Amino acid sequence: MTQKKCPLCSKLSSGFRKLYRRFFGVDVDCQDINRRTLDDSQRVSGIIADAPDCVCEKFRMSEHSPGVVENSEFLARFVFSPMHFNRNGKLKPSVFSHVQTRGCSIQRESIANNDHAFAMVQEVFNSNSDTAWQGVLFGQCGDVRSIMVNGNRRSICIYDTADQENPAHGEMCQSEHFEEDDFAEIRHDLFVAFANSNLTPPPEYRGGAVWNRLTSHI
Repeated sequence: MTQKKCPLCSKLSSGFRKLYRRFFGVDVDCQDINRRTLDDSQRVSGIIADAPDCVCEKFRMSEHSPGVVENSEFLARFVFSPMHFNRNGKLKPSVFSHVQTRGCSIQRESIANNDHAFAMVQEVFNSNSDTAWQGVLFGQCGDVRSIMVNGNRRSICIYDTADQENPAHGEMCQSEHFEEDDFAEIRHDLFVAFANSNLTPPPEYRGGAVWNRLTSHI
């Protein structure tokens, strides 16, 4: 005797499977999410919708990545003028604001080599000839991931969003949508996590290797 299938039961079963995968972080296609949101100015919202609660920290987001970002890794945030500086020479709070929207780019220092760092700076120069590289801010991944809102809600996810030219590329994205007051607190905590915003100048970064190569091209 052949048992008839129940279309409604099938839909419910599929829905429960999706909820299970979403809840336990299983079988989330993080590489597909990365590709689909790559050029979206609201990329972070897309990641939050499809992979909430930093689920994609557990999986590679890029086929070019050597692996997920570990808590022990040091992250480098490259800063440029005029985009990241006020007229008084102080860093703008907006140096980390892209964690809300399209993702805030960082370099994974244990993976990056001098060629990767040079290419990243050069890419910014190529897109805006009036830009000047002012240095690098360093933070440890575990410190950034430990930033909380109201003491119990993680605020920042760190993903391995490598590309073919730069396998050390990563991104910081907010973990959920926050109120502006909360985000002001998050920005402050990011400043603290990144060495209290103590800037490493270009001639001191990687022993001056990247800076020397850049200036030799001028």
